[in-house]
Amino acid sequence: MKAAYTREIINPILPCKMEGYNEARFCFNQTAQQKQVSGEGLRTACGLRDDLLLDTLILQAGETMVFFTLDIAIAEQQFTDACRKAVSEACGLDVSHICVSCSHTHNSPVVSHGMNGELDPDLEYWERIQDKMITSAKWALRHLREAQATLDQVTINGFYNNRNRPGEEYNDRCEILTLRTADGLPLVQLLNLACHPTILGAQNLYITADFFGVLRRSVQGATGMPVMIFNGEAGDVSPRLMKKGVDWNECLRYGEGIAAQLIDPKHPRPLTVENLNVRSVRMTIDYNPQTNEYLLEKQRELKAELETLDPASDRAHRITACYLRDVEDKLAQTRLHYEPECLIVDFGSFRIVTVPCEIDTVLGKRIREYDGKPTLLCAYANGFHYYAVNKQEYGIVFESFNTYFQYGAADEMVDLILAQLQA
Repeated sequence: MKAAYTREIINPILPCKMEGYNEARFCFNQTAQQKQVSGEGLRTACGLRDDLLLDTLILQAGETMVFFTLDIAIAEQQFTDACRKAVSEACGLDVSHICVSCSHTHNSPVVSHGMNGELDPDLEYWERIQDKMITSAKWALRHLREAQATLDQVTINGFYNNRNRPGEEYNDRCEILTLRTADGLPLVQLLNLACHPTILGAQNLYITADFFGVLRRSVQGATGMPVMIFNGEAGDVSPRLMKKGVDWNECLRYGEGIAAQLIDPKHPRPLTVENLNVRSVRMTIDYNPQTNEYLLEKQRELKAELETLDPASDRAHRITACYLRDVEDKLAQTRLHYEPECLIVDFGSFRIVTVPCEIDTVLGKRIREYDGKPTLLCAYANGFHYYAVNKQEYGIVFESFNTYFQYGAADEMVDLILAQLQA
């Protein structure tokens, strides 16, 4: 196998609008003062806390696969389609062999149209990122070198958990794919963990990669190797219930604390890669919300519950500001249509699976533990089709009200992936 890695800085021009905490209604864990700062609109960044990065990794073994990761909140399909097309045409690569994912930091410039299409992304910033992707891919293709790979796994303790089911399962592991040249020189360490990078709250007015940035710098400082991160099944996993603050000191504590658990190898094993194979898995989401029995029943249930609650209670606020509002936002539309694409990149001794959404713990576990082959899960990739929530928790957790995946569709998406793994 050959590999090449490079990094670009993608800091925005300041001041700029910020994405990630667009509405105070979502800030249940914020104080009243923090909610007031957030308001009901976009924050304006007044400074830069640390650099936002574009990481580029190209792996070649017969076929060529390009992975880009960006420090942005949402890599929506309109944006990733444009980037993949531009890189494909400039570098002579198959579009299906290009993956654009993001870290999901909630303190980045506005790059998407938002969850409900209400935002105006900075199109000049889009173009700057796209140009840097092309430059990075061209450089990496010219500098491919024979590489050796090892895979290690480390358990991360004490920093995040399942925010919907505290005390129950979540992915507490970090897969560490280490790539070196044939003569042992470091190329990159790819970390695959699953957590929302949301230490800093809505009161923050500085552009930052959140604790992911601190984590990368801390691991690289200790090992001497550049660090790239794939965010995995973080749909229901975050530091929300465990963090002790929402300021930069807490961000440092998280990034440095997690890094301290990752820098010592545990049981790295060598990987043999002779060929890589890429398969695209597509599905179609297409339904009329106004005739969707599940949504209509959920609307009736929420309205009935509201009648039993004190209007000033936290539960009443959650229903009116989020759950019922999100259900009725969907019911106001006559058609919801989109076509998520997942990628399966099989290296023989391991695989990488990408999904275009915030996938939850249950669904992520089905993919990772399908068989005995080590599997890295890259979420927030090649589109952002909201939360992928399993059927058992759908209609219970807040993510299932917010998502445009209808009941059962996320499970169907995973079924399609597993069917391809079996083929």
